[in-house]
Amino acid sequence: MLLRLLETVARRRRAGSSNPMWPAVTFALFLLRTYQKRAGRDTVVLREELKPGETLMISHTHQPRG
Repeated sequence: MLLRLLETVARRRRAGSSNPMWPAVTFALFLLRTYQKRAGRDTVVLREELKPGETLMISHTHQPRG
C-alpha cells in the first residue's frame, strides 16, 4: 500500500517538476516491483493431505538448470 502511494506521488511530481529526485524514485520503485515479481515466481508450493499412518519426507537438492 505504501509503495503504491509513493508511486502515485512520484508520477505526479515527475510530470511537473524539474527535480531529478522523482524520476529516480519512480525508477527505484519499478526495479523493486520487478524484483518482487521475479522472487514470487521462484516459490514452489505443494499441498497434499496425508492419510493416517503416512509420512512425508522433504529433500532439498539442487539440480542444474538448463
